[in-house]
Order: sequence, then structure tokens, then C-alpha cells
Amino acid sequence: MTRVLWCTSFVTMLAVAGVGARSMTPVGAKSSRMLQDAASSKEELAQRLLQALEKKDLQALRRLRVTESEYKDVILVGSVEPGQPLRNYPPDVADYAWKTLNTKSLYYERYLLAQVGGKTFEYKDMSFAKGVADYATYRAYRQLRLAVLENGSPGELATGSIAEVDGQYKFISYIRD
Repeated sequence: MTRVLWCTSFVTMLAVAGVGARSMTPVGAKSSRMLQDAASSKEELAQRLLQALEKKDLQALRRLRVTESEYKDVILVGSVEPGQPLRNYPPDVADYAWKTLNTKSLYYERYLLAQVGGKTFEYKDMSFAKGVADYATYRAYRQLRLAVLENGSPGELATGSIAEVDGQYKFISYIRD
């Protein structure tokens, strides 16, 4: 089992690092960068997350996260420094990267619902444990930490990273490592 997890992580790192990338696309290339059902701010996205958790609404949680096409067409290809050419991955590499990220997020959605689903949280503030990074097609707010109140007691809800694409916000994943 350890070997399989190591291989999965290794191949994911290769995909994100650009190993296996074929041709490059100029940054100015025309592509749709609209995110479906996106929030207009990080705070709105955080409020939607808390509402979905309170209602134990798995489908609402999924709508807060990038879709397969959003991941492949915006996040994956644009995970290069601003001004650098976009990456064009072979379909099998892009599929593998998406399936790995999606599977981990699907499990983490269930974990979140099991641990904090049904609870009412009051949003107080947010921070990002791994900071903010700019990429060619998006800005990443890495490792969300929500300061919340639960029944008047302070707490923290830790989850994954947020993408900002042209003033729109969605989770890239719920994975918090």
C-alpha cells in the first residue's frame, strides 16, 4: 500500500512539474476561463462551505470545487509562472492528475461531513497556511484555515486550496496537506 501511495504522489508531482508536457501554448492564447457556480470572493466561498457542511450537502460541497474541465483547462495547464507558456499535457497525464486530485478530494469531502457536518459555524476570519501564489492562469490561496465560532467557542476548520480565476473563486481541492 505504501508503494502505491508513493507512486501516486510521484506521478502527480511529475504531472504538475511538467514532465510529459508536450507542446507549449502562449499565455495570450484564447481560452474560456470562466468557472461554473463560482463565488465572487474568498469570503463568499468560505460561507458557502460552512453552509454546505451545516446542511450535510455533499452535492453543494462538490459544486464549490473545480470541475474536471476547469482543472484540466485552467489549473493544470496554467500552473506555471506568470508570463510563461501554458503547458499542454498528453490526455493520459492530465486524466491521471485529475483522477488523483479528484479521488483524494472525494474522500476528504466525506471526512469533512463525518467530522463537522451538521454543525453550525460562524465565520470569523481566514488565513492560508502555505500562502498565496500567482500562476499564469490563476492565483492560488494555499491551505485554507478558517477561524470560526462553534456555539461561541473559537475553532479552526482546515482544508485545501482556493483558485481565483478572473475574480471568481472555487476550491481546487479539499486536500489539506
